[in-house]
Amino acid sequence: MANSKYKKNKKPNTYLRIFTLVVLMVGIYYFIPKLGSFRNTFSVLKDSSWWWLVVAFIAAVASFFAAGFTQYAAGGSIGTIMEITIVQTAGSFVNHFLPFNLGGVNLISKYYVKLGKKQAEAVIMSILPLIFGIITTVLTIAIISPITITNYVQHLHKTRFNSLELAGIIIGLIIIAVLIVAFKNKIKIYIKEALLGLKSVSDFKQLSYLILGSMAITVTSTLILYASIKAIHQPADLIAIFTLYVTSSLVSNIAPTPGGLGATEAFLLVGLVAMHLNLSQGAAVILIYRFFTFWLPIIPGGMAMHRVNKLKIVG
Repeated sequence: MANSKYKKNKKPNTYLRIFTLVVLMVGIYYFIPKLGSFRNTFSVLKDSSWWWLVVAFIAAVASFFAAGFTQYAAGGSIGTIMEITIVQTAGSFVNHFLPFNLGGVNLISKYYVKLGKKQAEAVIMSILPLIFGIITTVLTIAIISPITITNYVQHLHKTRFNSLELAGIIIGLIIIAVLIVAFKNKIKIYIKEALLGLKSVSDFKQLSYLILGSMAITVTSTLILYASIKAIHQPADLIAIFTLYVTSSLVSNIAPTPGGLGATEAFLLVGLVAMHLNLSQGAAVILIYRFFTFWLPIIPGGMAMHRVNKLKIVG
């Protein structure tokens, strides 16, 4: 019995080793000889448009309020939306150090327990935004993907992909396929949690608020990526950027690193190269995007964490 359990646990690790080896081999064979292209990255950043950086900053701030609103809806509008936003922001700070959003879920569930909710109910409330985020992301991919595929087919008829673009598309497909296989058990758990979470939604008003909040997070995050590309004076196809964001967010959610660090950047680089940006431009876009979505939020997150501890908002 113990041996069979060990084998079941070992299988995903085997897939991850294979996946890591494939990525490493591709990197050694293809990308390392092109590392010289990254020398121009800081030149690209230096010439970036301040106007679009301001747009990215405003979208990043809006995403915090969207996340707070979504969590407020997930909790059935108990507590105050200001406290929820503070706790949510503090949770995002903790998530910078723990994978799979575990720190944020734990902090928010403690807040609901302090408000009188049972532990199981509090946990469901805290993970409900994650569940709806994944649901809306998957539905969005299902809707947008046919349009994106059509655009790629039309592009293929008009021009030929160069070797870098083909490599980017192939690597992207490999990454998606391997991640689905490697994390199929985690995906099953998400599906079960999604069904459990949906049962906990009390009425249509709460459901509509959750969907609205989840879409607001998606839109603001997409806008940050869009502004990051426009900031380096590159053309940006909104549908392609939207598809790249929602797929990269899935990678970020299932990657076993805090905030999907590493895996998200690699996936974004592949996607940006497939969108005809060179390596220097792609790296510049990622630095801008992750600055506004991962590194900069550490500051308000740390301040929110300090306030949570000072006011003892969480039990």
